Amino acid sequence: MWNVNKARSLDSVFVYFSAALVIAAGVGACLLRGFFFTEEMYPFLVLWFVMCSAILLYLYIGVGTRSGSVWGISRAPRVVRIMLIVPLLVLSLYLVHWLREPLSAQGTMNEMLRWGLYASFAFLVCFCALNRVGRQLIIASWSILGMFLSMSALLAVCGVVELPFAVAYSNSSEVSITGARLAGVMEYPNAFGAVMAIFLLERLFAVAAYYVTPQKSAKTRVAGERAIGRECKQTGLEYAGEGLRSNETGSKCVEVERRSEKKWSKCDTVSVNVGDGRVGVEQLETGSTAAALLRLLPLFPYAAALLLSESRGAWLTAACACAAVLLWKRQLIAPLLAAGAAPMVAAALLYRQLARAGLAVEPLPGLLLLAGLWAGALLAGLWLYRRQRSAAGSARAAMLALAAAGWTAAGTAVLLHVRERITGPSSTVSARSLFYRDAWRLAAEAPWLGRGGETWRSSYLAAQSRPYVGSQVHSGYLDILLNLGFVGLAAILLMLLAAGWLLAKSVPRLLPPFLVIVLHSAVDFDWSYGLIWLLLFWLPALALAEYKQEYQSATTRFITKSSLITHSASATLPPAHSPSANLQTMHSTSVNMQTMYSAFANRLNSVYPYFRGLLITVAGSFCLVLFVLSFQAAQGERYYRQAVQTVDSLEKVSLLQQSLAWNPRSSRTAIVLSRLLTGEKSVRILRHSLQYSPENPGLSWEMAGRWMYSDDQVAALYWVRRSLRLDKYNNAKWVKGIEGMLMMGRKKLAEGNRTEAMNCIASGNELLRQYRVLAEFEASKGEQHNDRKFHMTEQADDLSRRLSVLASRF
Repeated sequence: MWNVNKARSLDSVFVYFSAALVIAAGVGACLLRGFFFTEEMYPFLVLWFVMCSAILLYLYIGVGTRSGSVWGISRAPRVVRIMLIVPLLVLSLYLVHWLREPLSAQGTMNEMLRWGLYASFAFLVCFCALNRVGRQLIIASWSILGMFLSMSALLAVCGVVELPFAVAYSNSSEVSITGARLAGVMEYPNAFGAVMAIFLLERLFAVAAYYVTPQKSAKTRVAGERAIGRECKQTGLEYAGEGLRSNETGSKCVEVERRSEKKWSKCDTVSVNVGDGRVGVEQLETGSTAAALLRLLPLFPYAAALLLSESRGAWLTAACACAAVLLWKRQLIAPLLAAGAAPMVAAALLYRQLARAGLAVEPLPGLLLLAGLWAGALLAGLWLYRRQRSAAGSARAAMLALAAAGWTAAGTAVLLHVRERITGPSSTVSARSLFYRDAWRLAAEAPWLGRGGETWRSSYLAAQSRPYVGSQVHSGYLDILLNLGFVGLAAILLMLLAAGWLLAKSVPRLLPPFLVIVLHSAVDFDWSYGLIWLLLFWLPALALAEYKQEYQSATTRFITKSSLITHSASATLPPAHSPSANLQTMHSTSVNMQTMYSAFANRLNSVYPYFRGLLITVAGSFCLVLFVLSFQAAQGERYYRQAVQTVDSLEKVSLLQQSLAWNPRSSRTAIVLSRLLTGEKSVRILRHSLQYSPENPGLSWEMAGRWMYSDDQVAALYWVRRSLRLDKYNNAKWVKGIEGMLMMGRKKLAEGNRTEAMNCIASGNELLRQYRVLAEFEASKGEQHNDRKFHMTEQADDLSRRLSVLASRF
């Protein structure tokens, strides 16, 4: 018994430890700008993989395996196992690229670290969902995370919280009508709007599911359970009544059933499922004000943050997700109207007020406005809630008409304010079409396995057909296609399909926020944020938690009613054939079956210990590799930041050398260090860095700069052309390359080497001609999408005259 209790206590520690890691991931995502910049994540990833290694060590030594809770995830539904396998597959694909000299070794390493985090997080959050204590923790942490993201952004607007980039400013009316958009801790309004849409729809549909008349659900469930109970009773009574006369059995069965019906009618009022928790029927009938307020509490901040983000994509995807699910679950239309009317009206009023001020308000008036509208939304929502629950007939129709009018007013107030951005031409939409066209052309170069991590960021300057500025492809699916090809994209689609299937079958109310992720990621770079992936794995875990909670509750009710049947029947039947004796027999049989199952499981453990050990060893190897990589990257980043802040040149060189020794894959560190060195040392550093990033335009340009100050005209021209091929819409590089050829020509002419001088002048004239043709061709397309201001400069015209003068000497 002591060993069993010890195993259970250790398993509880494992659950709490897993839940703590899930919460730590959410907190880290909030503090590190949504896990967008991998360089900021390195210290967190070091600690994360250390903790994951501790968990694997826990599993390897066999602690907790005596009870099946640790390995219970192996008995999860098949779609859950697919969701856990796909991240490991993606991680393996990035590992293959990392070993095959990818386009960017640094980018591939970053993606490996990210997917190591995603894979381990998916396992931990799903494991917590299968445990009673763990599921409560992840459900609570989900709500706390959403409230923190929304309230921190709103308080930043009011000047209470210091978030330097919580508000994104723009002078372009196509980007923002008001000139300011709420970006929150993520510092990007579109991604922040998508996150707020996820939390808003999750809570909105949860409240709407609660609004569905629970009395009807209670009656339905009571009837269903009574039918099941009757079958069980009939079977038990027939078995227990063998040998009795039929007339005596019939009268006793009727009497027992009447007694049981009375007891069941009392038992059935204990708990009823209402979609968003379990409450008593007595509480449902009277209505708990505190419970209703808690359910309505997050709706206003979520809606306000979503509107203030002014993200058209988030608004549209949220509307499409709602429409798709409501067409399927039409009984939720009326409850959803009643649930969201008051919060949406209050959020629209807040949006109009803050938009006029450009999201710049004084702290006290801003807080008063925020608190007043929030309180009004809660009170009005509570009133609609009570009226919608109690009214019927024409009164209920009037309440729904009032709620629909509120939604219409809120939507009209917002759409009238941003109608120019919605109805007018959008440069951002047309720019995305350019991104997608160039990305498809780039993906055709490696269609099956892609070219490794951060392919678009490393090669978009060479692939772009217009001089736009966009280091993100603005489509998560295209980003995966570029990185991992069709194999990786198919794996991601399979994972999304499995997650959607799980949500649709178990908890359909969680399907709308999932659809927001799926749809919005297709038109923006949401998947560059680690927070989005965490939410993507969190939603199926919530569904799994609610499903397991429902299953356990149903099992508990069935066992309770079986005991009532036994107690009622035992009062009338003979002791030798009573259901209590039968129940004891069944209990003994159950114990024997559990013993047999335990023996079978132990036999499997004895037959396949090496298989389990192999799995843990492989996972531990991944964790060890990722820990080493993250630690090296963290050390390199630490020395680099120290070097940037140092004024002394010798100390800066020393720090940069240490940084490059820890992380030789960082092209940024190599470029900065090469500028502080001269001669062969500088060239050697650049050549070594080019082995990790062979098509990095920055490294190629630094090499061109070194050779233009040498005597090797051929090498200089090679690196200039290579750099221009990788970044052809760069005015400064064209001008500098032409000027370099002119300088080398003068130098060769001064040395008396007329042949090489003429070659240098001819090379400069050819570069000038290509530059002029490209600039004129770009000018013929108009100024739209010419974000880099690529055109023929005055310096280029001056270089043309100087080359003509120098050529006239021959």
